[in-house]
Amino acid sequence: MTGNCADTFLHLQKELRESGHLYRGTDSEKASDVRKKRDAPSETAGGSTSSPLRRQDRDSFCHQMSFCLTELHLWSLKNTLHIGDRDIGIYQYYDKKEPPATEHGNLEEKQKLAESRDFPWTLKNRRPEKLRDSLKELEELMQNSQCVLSKWKNKYVCQLLFGSGVLVSLSLSGPQLEKVVIDRSLVGKLISDTISDALLTDSFIILSFLAQNKLCFIQFTKKMGSPDINKRLEKLSALDYKISYYEIPGPVNRTTQCRLAINCVQDIVVCWWPLVSDDAWPWAPISSEKDRANLLLLGYAQGRLEVLSSVRTEWDPLDVRFGTKQPYQVLTVECSISVDKEPMADSCIYECVRHKIQCVSVTRIPLRSKAISCCRNVTEDKLILGCEDSSVILYETHRRVTVLAQAEVLPSLISCHPSGAILLVGSNQGELQIFDMALSPINIQLLAEDRSPRETLQFKKFFDVSSSLVQMQWIAPQVVSKKPESGDIYDLLFLKFDRGPLGVLLFKLGIFTQGQLGLVDIIFQYIHCDEICEAINILNSMNWDTLGYQCFISMTAIVNHLLRQKLTPEREAQLEASLGTFYAPTRPLLDTTILEYRDQISKYARRFFHHLLRYQRFEKAFLLAVDIGARDLFMWSGAEPTISPEYTCNPLYKMRHPDSILIQDIHYLALEKGELALAEVARKRASDIDAESITSGVDSYRVPGQTASKKEVKQVCAHTFICRVKGEDKM
Repeated sequence: MTGNCADTFLHLQKELRESGHLYRGTDSEKASDVRKKRDAPSETAGGSTSSPLRRQDRDSFCHQMSFCLTELHLWSLKNTLHIGDRDIGIYQYYDKKEPPATEHGNLEEKQKLAESRDFPWTLKNRRPEKLRDSLKELEELMQNSQCVLSKWKNKYVCQLLFGSGVLVSLSLSGPQLEKVVIDRSLVGKLISDTISDALLTDSFIILSFLAQNKLCFIQFTKKMGSPDINKRLEKLSALDYKISYYEIPGPVNRTTQCRLAINCVQDIVVCWWPLVSDDAWPWAPISSEKDRANLLLLGYAQGRLEVLSSVRTEWDPLDVRFGTKQPYQVLTVECSISVDKEPMADSCIYECVRHKIQCVSVTRIPLRSKAISCCRNVTEDKLILGCEDSSVILYETHRRVTVLAQAEVLPSLISCHPSGAILLVGSNQGELQIFDMALSPINIQLLAEDRSPRETLQFKKFFDVSSSLVQMQWIAPQVVSKKPESGDIYDLLFLKFDRGPLGVLLFKLGIFTQGQLGLVDIIFQYIHCDEICEAINILNSMNWDTLGYQCFISMTAIVNHLLRQKLTPEREAQLEASLGTFYAPTRPLLDTTILEYRDQISKYARRFFHHLLRYQRFEKAFLLAVDIGARDLFMWSGAEPTISPEYTCNPLYKMRHPDSILIQDIHYLALEKGELALAEVARKRASDIDAESITSGVDSYRVPGQTASKKEVKQVCAHTFICRVKGEDKM
């Protein structure tokens, strides 16, 4: 089957908008498409009813699962890539002198599609950039030297440092390369050409080496210009640098992978390496603690490096970094073993006080197998671990709970999105899988003619020569804004394969979310696809004390969606779980959080109460009324009946429930249904509330929205909300 790729792409856009995936059109476009599909006349006689087949197609569109739509852009001119002319979601660069082979005769259409979207088909070679020649030189460098560091200064500029000392700067325009600058200023000027790790700042560079117990300190006498101004990329030779070396303690005559990390203030550096066992010191029968240390604290002041302190970690470190909130705290993840010889992971906090580093906190996380990778979210309250048995462990610091999921790939690489909404798990074999922050898997697919989302994305099938995935990193600055209203869009995932190529995976997030990929956006997408359990799981993982507004928006969206539908045991449990994130959290909420949201959320609790009464769920409604503590829910005492809040809030409500316009309480509805015992209990409960209000001097009936005292808030929220349902309670 062959066809015009551009037409296919436009058809695919329409299909995806109708199916409601993360990539879809505007509200007006979608509403128009749905109306056209709904109101289209049937081909049957009379044309008054739509065909069953069309109804089935429409229903299938409305119940599609969420998935991420992506495009793969490889920055390569090589002909060893296996990219077909019908792969409209994968792009590379082509050489004019060597036209690519075509399989289906669609290469010209694919080129037109790419150029219509401002994706270059062939690279220009104009001076002074000479982009095509620079990219060829970079690909040769990737073949012959190891890239030890990649750092994104911002969303547009990336710096790559190779083991030989070559520094490469990349400038991007969207997912496409705009400029490549190769700087060989350091080649031949270092004591070794086997760089282990590096730190790149605007003022200095620090290098560690594989076989040298020395750190190289390169200080700039001129400040590096801002790359934001016309994306200017300067070579080191223009910065007048000075090179010096500093001895550091550690194992002698051994090849050690020394790693480096720097705090956000850029005045403290840690240098660390794997533990060396005690039997590996034959040259020193009595080794000093300084020699046995594997974590060094170094200070930077007045243009010099100085070893301030050293410590030996209890277990082998998997990751060491400075905290973003506390610049003088060092966060480590260490692979430990329990007393029963079971694998564990220790999340440790070291503090730097008076030029001394010491461990102040250890959290032990049980694992099913040894951890091989880890990462933290941007707020550092979640730690994600990848294990040898392909399990993924998420530890939540706030709730102190551990979540487990089984990945379809070996989690050699883990990367968390800057918004903290999703995390990506990758294997060295070139496989990728997406999870949300509650570890629910999200399907993924490349842009293609057919809609076929899958659990994993396979990169290896696009390479004729085997190339392992060695790094994936979201393109974002080192310090990401934690404010959800910041408006920054992070939709590019940087990919680095061993011996090349480099590239990015572009996430097409659509205009409904304005390109954002936050927790609220994921929850709304789940609601759109009627994946309520997944939405509640994310809501349950969010912290009301720090993300109160996002939690409130998400909870009300879930509750509103469920209250519009017929009550079933599953939806009842989902309503309980949603409201329970506020009324019965795993960890107690702050008083300020309770006071800020309690009155607004009580309106939704009352709506849930009337929803239960409507379906004669008397026992559950009674328990909910006890938790709310309002007299009118047990027995209304007003002179006039009150209009239901659903009746005024939802115009469609009177059409769906014409007999439920008036609010009903437990007492009178129980009398109407012949439940005399329940009616009497409700009347007595109402009388008790009246008596309590007279004694305490507080009105027992409080209109939702009226401010409550802190004492009342604590009393009401002390109840276990909607969690006392009997096992035999049935719909």
